[in-house]
Amino acid sequence: MQLDLDRDWPAILAYVDQAMKATYYVALATVDPDGVPTVTPIGSLVLNADRTGFFLERFPRTLGRNAEQNKNFCFLAENTRKWQILQQVRKGGYFGVKLTGVLGERRPATPADVTRINHRIRFTRRKRAEQMLLGDAPQVRDLTVTRGDAIILGYDKANRTFTGS
Repeated sequence: MQLDLDRDWPAILAYVDQAMKATYYVALATVDPDGVPTVTPIGSLVLNADRTGFFLERFPRTLGRNAEQNKNFCFLAENTRKWQILQQVRKGGYFGVKLTGVLGERRPATPADVTRINHRIRFTRRKRAEQMLLGDAPQVRDLTVTRGDAIILGYDKANRTFTGS
């Protein structure tokens, strides 16, 4: 089900935040020069109120090469906590959010970016792990979200079946 980004963006932000707390990452898909899809786990995604965002690009080498040829992306955020899934199935709420858009350029992270990334990856409270993730000169890649879709899973009582989109 396609979402209205203007109306639904605050709910999308809240859902992606919940999902990342549950799984610690989103699955970001890009396409390589041969047209083959590639999925990369991204644990440092930060979204802004204006439908833009960024993520730390230290380890995903394939993603950077793919972005040189094709700037389009898609990512899936899903809350996989068991009780959340059961509650969503019962209510018929979001099971996941798929966002698509355009990747920006890779750039040096600003101090504000590093602060927000540190908040996102706060499970790495150990200085050594944080240093490994951020490195000496962290680089981020910007993105702009152009479409959002709700992944809905529910139980259709009339037909006694699970439904999904």
